[in-house]
Amino acid sequence: MKPSLDIDHICALARLRLTDEEKKVLEPQVAEIVAWIGKLEEVKLPVHTEGPESHLSFPLPLRPDAVLASQPLETALLNAPDKAAPFIKVPKVIEEK
Repeated sequence: MKPSLDIDHICALARLRLTDEEKKVLEPQVAEIVAWIGKLEEVKLPVHTEGPESHLSFPLPLRPDAVLASQPLETALLNAPDKAAPFIKVPKVIEEK
């Protein structure tokens, strides 16, 4: 079944202002993309029902957590543009009311 394609609706969602001529060029291209994406439904992937990746249809490579040594404070602050040890100063991004 070929999906219905409303190019005006797609343009509105994408906030595109196209001429009728541009829409005539775009419509078959979008239809081809939609048909290609529809082919993805034919792909059969293994489904895992256990573990943290159970919501995915493919396994995720997992590695064990490992505690590693941190950089010395002096090294971490070395290239900071503005600092007040032991912190890096950054511009304020939240305004108070």
